[in-house]
Amino acid sequence: MWAPALGVEEDPATGSACAALVGAMASKHDFGGTAYRLSIQQGVLMGRRSEIEAEARKSGGVVTSVSVGGATAYIASGEIEVPPSALVS
Repeated sequence: MWAPALGVEEDPATGSACAALVGAMASKHDFGGTAYRLSIQQGVLMGRRSEIEAEARKSGGVVTSVSVGGATAYIASGEIEVPPSALVS
């Protein structure tokens, strides 16, 4: 959670934001590869450093999968299914 007005200046690890970031970067038309990877550090200033590895894979110029990993404390999990009709190519 990031809430500067409440004194939370940094999140120790935000896998969902990292997944969105790597997916958005890989979806750019000027990236013509099949995999885009990022190494992301968070939580350094608050003393809870995390290292997140994020990867997006593409096929036919379209992002087909995004994954994140790293050392974290398990809090919760979830899944989102996006119907094909909601995807824009």
